[in-house]
Amino acid sequence: MNEYDKNQAEFYCEIGKDGVIKEGIFERFPELRPAVGSHYWREDGRHKKMLLVGESNYFDDNDIPYSDFLDAEKWYKAEDAKLIPEYAQTKVSNYIGNYRTFDKFFNIMSKVLEEAGIEHLTGLEEAAFYNYFLRPAYKDGKNKGFVPQNIDREVSGIALSGILDRLNPDFVIFLSKKAYSEFQKFCNQNNAIYENIVIQHVAHPASIWWNREGGIRGKAKFEQLLKKYWINN
Repeated sequence: MNEYDKNQAEFYCEIGKDGVIKEGIFERFPELRPAVGSHYWREDGRHKKMLLVGESNYFDDNDIPYSDFLDAEKWYKAEDAKLIPEYAQTKVSNYIGNYRTFDKFFNIMSKVLEEAGIEHLTGLEEAAFYNYFLRPAYKDGKNKGFVPQNIDREVSGIALSGILDRLNPDFVIFLSKKAYSEFQKFCNQNNAIYENIVIQHVAHPASIWWNREGGIRGKAKFEQLLKKYWINN
């Protein structure tokens, strides 16, 4: 068991502390800590440390009475805010092993590992996963998507920067162009430089670009990136 597994709370407790979120980002939102597979730190060195970064979770009308997610200031700052209700904790968990959409990524990961002759576990166990925005998007029955406010941008950038410092990935793939672009803006504005980390992005598997044009922005790109930056030949 590594130090991460022994005490996740301590591992993340200082991220963002005394900033917008006084108590620390992952003290306020412990349910949103990254999911880290048991083979993220692979002892045999057959692949590098990879972090997959999604966009956001989704809440809908049914969640409004139980969560203040529509009010950004309250969500991040208010002591009496209703945050993630107990019934929704599984829904927002970054342990996405049974989420059909992301099976598209996991299947490609397995394919690449098998072609390289690397024994592996299933699903997320060979990597880590995290959703970039900490405030859920609103799914109103017709539309879903996240329109970040400045406070979302600040907190999300600080959170991921802290995660990168702690998990020290070799390779990061954003599964959302929006999240990737927002983090790049944050890094530029805060002079945050990650010279030793390869950071790339692909289309989300639910987008029209996942398969379009042979998947050059989606599935084909994802497979090529894994072969180039994840596998240790």
